[in-house]
Amino acid sequence: MELALTAVLLSLLPVALQESTPALPSGSSLMNEIDLDAVCGRPRMTGRIVSGQDAQLGQWPWQVSLRENGEHVCGGSLIAEDWVLTAAHCFHQNQPLSSYVVLLGSISSYPQADEPQEFQAVAQFIIYPDYSEKLGTGDIALVQLASPVNFTDLILPVCLPKPGDPLGNGTWCWVTGWGNIAANQPLPPPFTLKEVNVPLIDTQTCDAYYQENSNNPSQEPIIFEDMLCAGFESGQKDACGGDSGGPLVCDVGVWTQAGIVSWGYDCGLPKRPGVYINVSVYTTWITSQIQSSAQGVRAFFPARLLVLIPLGAALAAVGLA
Repeated sequence: MELALTAVLLSLLPVALQESTPALPSGSSLMNEIDLDAVCGRPRMTGRIVSGQDAQLGQWPWQVSLRENGEHVCGGSLIAEDWVLTAAHCFHQNQPLSSYVVLLGSISSYPQADEPQEFQAVAQFIIYPDYSEKLGTGDIALVQLASPVNFTDLILPVCLPKPGDPLGNGTWCWVTGWGNIAANQPLPPPFTLKEVNVPLIDTQTCDAYYQENSNNPSQEPIIFEDMLCAGFESGQKDACGGDSGGPLVCDVGVWTQAGIVSWGYDCGLPKRPGVYINVSVYTTWITSQIQSSAQGVRAFFPARLLVLIPLGAALAAVGLA
């Protein structure tokens, strides 16, 4: 089931403006000026609306819109010059590759002609081979753009976590997307990107929440080891339909993607927090796919994966493999 940001938002804690390097002139390219590892997870435009509803232009420069036949269907995140990370369930196997396009650098899922935007054709998409539509495990996919993008103030990659090193329970993170603002309530024009601040929930606690009032045998998990949850026992803040595939990111010195919006039960209900694919479980798979594609397609620059190497002691694990 897809997820999206609910309109029922509690007051969000104020977030200090993060330090950043000076913004480049609009449209200027970073490709040949700055090492990629020094670029990921560092927005060049800062500031945040305290209510947490509307995001600001350039605030989440890795956010992309995956479009099918011109319609926004899922979110995604830029992780390298020509690679986007999203959810496996966003794709339909019977759709031709030409049906899909990626929108980058926009604050709106349907930008006006005079607003910043860049559209990229899709060269290929790679769905995790063991993805289970029934269980929701392995709900991760890679999208290769038809050509590498130039990094600008509005288009920058997010960092990925160290393999097998999930962030700790209670870490405050942000989920962004253009999905429904409540169950069966689409995002209205001008279709501005939404953001919401939520804490991570450990797998055991989240599974216990979902087991309550379910028909699932208690000995069979609902939340699997490649998943993590984020939200509140009371509900309220969540993701909903149309946010699927989008990033759950945490500021741990640089912005790193902890999760991919995957599924949930309705939107913002008590003890039904949003469920995300744990990116750290799949960092090695992501690396191998990008490297093998770079070796097989010489026309593309070898992609350099942007992996966050945590400083200091590792944060407490959330009970995932």
